[in-house]
Amino acid sequence: MSNLHKGTLVDWKDEKGFGFVRPEGGGRDYFVHISAFRKGMLRRPAIGDVVHFQPAEPARGNRQRRVAQAYIEGVQYVDPDAKPTQLQLFLQQALVGLPVLFSLYMIWFTGNPIPLGSYMFMSVLTLMIYGADKKHALLNRWRVPESYMHLLELCGGWPGALLAQTSYRHKVKKPSYQRIFWGIVILHGLAWLYFFYRQVFAAV
Repeated sequence: MSNLHKGTLVDWKDEKGFGFVRPEGGGRDYFVHISAFRKGMLRRPAIGDVVHFQPAEPARGNRQRRVAQAYIEGVQYVDPDAKPTQLQLFLQQALVGLPVLFSLYMIWFTGNPIPLGSYMFMSVLTLMIYGADKKHALLNRWRVPESYMHLLELCGGWPGALLAQTSYRHKVKKPSYQRIFWGIVILHGLAWLYFFYRQVFAAV
């Protein structure tokens, strides 16, 4: 990028993906959308970040100053097009398959089909919601609240969410989202451990 300006991110609405940069030399703030930042950031923008940016050409009749391209000083970047390794894909498929196997075991020994139905239905629904949210993010449209997506994951949709994160490269670079997501996965794992623990003691 040429003709870079320098400023500070003084406002940032992470849920909506936009904020304002105050130029170092003073003057009116620049509007910046998440899509203007260089791809591959290892974290999301935050208030107080030092931003190097290229202003966009002003649109006719629009006085708002906008950022065309930008990067955050001191933030590490990775290749956004990097594909998961074979080992990562294998581990992901194994993790997604575990709740299905456990649910089949429950059907075989207890006749309860609810866990399997929940995992299958909620995973498909979550996969669709992820796809819609990714499309809306690219088109700058209304986004699905993250709390709704986590609720779907908690209700059994986390395997679909894991597949969607890899397929769509969506929500993978947001640490706060990933912490809650993996907390939900661990919670499901603990629930299954408790179930098998009860099965062992019931057989004794």
